[in-house]
Amino acid sequence: MTDSATHRLRVGRYECLVIKDGTAGNPDLGEFMKPVPAELADYEMFMEGGLMLIDAPDRRILIDAGNGPTRGPRTHAAEAAFEAESAAPESIDTVLLTHGDPDHIAGLLTAEGALVYPDARYAMHRDLWEAWHAPSAGGLYFPNQADVIRRLVELLSDRLDDTGALFDTECEVAPGLRAVPALGHRAGHTAYLIESDGQKLLHIGDAAFDPVFLEYAGIPNVRDTDPERARDSRRALVERAVAEDAVVVGSHFRVDNVGKLRRIDRDRFEWTPA
Repeated sequence: MTDSATHRLRVGRYECLVIKDGTAGNPDLGEFMKPVPAELADYEMFMEGGLMLIDAPDRRILIDAGNGPTRGPRTHAAEAAFEAESAAPESIDTVLLTHGDPDHIAGLLTAEGALVYPDARYAMHRDLWEAWHAPSAGGLYFPNQADVIRRLVELLSDRLDDTGALFDTECEVAPGLRAVPALGHRAGHTAYLIESDGQKLLHIGDAAFDPVFLEYAGIPNVRDTDPERARDSRRALVERAVAEDAVVVGSHFRVDNVGKLRRIDRDRFEWTPA
């Protein structure tokens, strides 16, 4: 357990920095997992929003953008972490989005509505981009996001094309980094797999809000847009993490709670902090 806003880890030649940028909390597990197994009756769930900065040999990549200056209150602020890393917004080469919830994309815009990362290439699942063109009444994003979404569509339209910026299947989005669609949580939800020098890290976005959802991979999260589909995506990510011996990072996990999984039975796994 830590009060730090950042946690550093290395994956081969890639230096990864997990950054917290959200209000921490301990929601009741029963709000999400139904049914809650009897052995988890006293489980204390933890959630705090975050993003990840990746320094590769030839580029600087950001997975998600956090809350940004327009949303709060925040326990930690990503801006301070970026300043400490001397990571100027102009140094970000690529921005990869897991999905479009406000705590993942509001940080793409300044308070004045300009792009925080003006020189970056952006990549996302095609379903997410199409959802941004739909009315908010369709439930593909939260109604109070409408102005932010319209502004992002306006600013990003000329930065997206069919050469990997928009994808709908697993693909390489940067050297050593693959987009792994993991649909069900929200429109176009995507995980990202980093591989370098035989080491692997799987960033699962919101496929699990807490490692307990990975340990009990067969139980749906009722707060997902499509709980059954999201459960199947989560199970596939868990299977992949086990098969490929990958370290796992979740957007809402405690900052230093990165770990690995081992199988107990078909739908039960054990989380071990790495």
